[in-house]
Amino acid sequence: MIKSKIHFPFLFFIFYLLPFIFKKSPFILKKLPFTFYLLSFILIVSCTTSPQSGSLSGNICLEGEVDHSGITVALYDLAELDQDIVDINEEYPFIGVKISQTTEFDHRFATLTKYTETDANGNFKIKDIPTGRYNMVAMKDSFGFRYIYEVSINEGDNALEEQSKKEKGKNKKVNIEENDSFNLSPFTFNLNKSEADIILYPETHISSDIDTTTTWHSSHHYIIEDDIYISGDLTIEPGAVIRLNEGVKLTISGDLTAIGEEENMIWFTSNDLSRRIRQPAEKTDSLISLYPYIPYTFNRVELIGSLNKQVSFCKFTQAGTGLLNKVNGFSISDCIFRNSACGFKSEGVDSTFCSNLLCENITGGSGGIYFSSYIDGGNIKNNVCSNCVSGIKIYNHSNPEVKNNYINNCNTGIDISYSSSPEVHNNEIYGLGIGVHVLENSCPKIEKQVIRTNFGIVSEKYYIPIEIHYNNFNCSQYVIKIIPHGGGYGVDINAENNYFGTIEENEIQNLIYDKNDVDESQQQYYGIVDFEPFLTQEYPYAGISK
Repeated sequence: MIKSKIHFPFLFFIFYLLPFIFKKSPFILKKLPFTFYLLSFILIVSCTTSPQSGSLSGNICLEGEVDHSGITVALYDLAELDQDIVDINEEYPFIGVKISQTTEFDHRFATLTKYTETDANGNFKIKDIPTGRYNMVAMKDSFGFRYIYEVSINEGDNALEEQSKKEKGKNKKVNIEENDSFNLSPFTFNLNKSEADIILYPETHISSDIDTTTTWHSSHHYIIEDDIYISGDLTIEPGAVIRLNEGVKLTISGDLTAIGEEENMIWFTSNDLSRRIRQPAEKTDSLISLYPYIPYTFNRVELIGSLNKQVSFCKFTQAGTGLLNKVNGFSISDCIFRNSACGFKSEGVDSTFCSNLLCENITGGSGGIYFSSYIDGGNIKNNVCSNCVSGIKIYNHSNPEVKNNYINNCNTGIDISYSSSPEVHNNEIYGLGIGVHVLENSCPKIEKQVIRTNFGIVSEKYYIPIEIHYNNFNCSQYVIKIIPHGGGYGVDINAENNYFGTIEENEIQNLIYDKNDVDESQQQYYGIVDFEPFLTQEYPYAGISK
């Protein structure tokens, strides 16, 4: 960051005196060009810019250790927030998850700026840091990591003590002694004069099933080494980090309380903190490596058994499936699914209720939110799906209500297939390939959408018609396209009372692909789209609503 050193009081004084000087000394008027150059020189020198920097110092300790040296303290650039989602948060504050550095920052993907290590007493000082704001990470092998977000570096010396106060009590100061310590969970108190701004706790490695009541504590790291089955009651406190080894599954059948906080989420992620590739086939364990991070994925977290399960304000990242639900009537809210093959999936239950999820960068065809196999009730509402292969997928005789979801930049917004008939209304779908894709013998009712995509609704089905009404379309290729499926005979589509982005009937016809657009020999496999009467202006109640 550059800060200008302009001496405004001095310049003001000079210019203020000039009229008086000229009045008293006419001779100076003859020297006006020289005076002008002199003042210009003074102004240029005064406006010289120079980079500003500061330092950051503090104390970080390891619970239960005498030697606190070797803790890496690193400053990273702030995570770049997705502007589309920021805009959604502002326009519709009641849907999705509000993103911030807390939700977006992951040091494995961040840009390192400065780092150092602590001495034996846990003290550190990072010098010559360009002024600005950074996310700070304290980390050590076998002790995990802790984050402090948006640390402000001003000119001169900066103390971590002041920065950590902003963490709302997550980093409480405690006394650390080199001996004579005692435990009071979740902190360790020692009897020395020194103080810690942050404490790192030893990682807990889990390699066998759990059948007792268990609590996973805030700011602690839990390493799931193998497939684990938890039948006892489990409580996960806000800020706990659960890291799963590659390909590993965590199954929870007992009661579960996993309720994080908006600014202190529970985090399920892959256990690959230090895996970076310098060159092909060459690995390094350095947490600070400047080389690209190469992620791997854990299998999934799976819920079965008891209905008494509460999950909110959790993050699931780097997974095959972030969370698989097999519990009837389960509800989930305010969670993030990111950088996975599938986000949240519910399978083989009578109903599931999911709301205020953010599903982002989901790379598999299962989608950000996936309801599968005879889920006859429940809902999918107030969610945000961005940059997914499929935003929402409804499959195999599943019929939830799909309402008030914002979907953008996905290959398919809502994918409905195999005899599923959900009620789909008041969603907004933007900037992707297909808005709604209806397959096989499904018959959803699609109403009050805002769809601005390449293809609005693609029907690849037979026998049972679709109802499409009171939607606002703005599509670059086809608003509605019929594709024959499996040799079955096509069916007509009732698409009355929609706004097609134009009021010209011939233009609307050009935006529809049905039996009128194919050779007569193929028309039996297509249906007719009945679009009259059509709306001559946008329907005012389409799109997301409270």
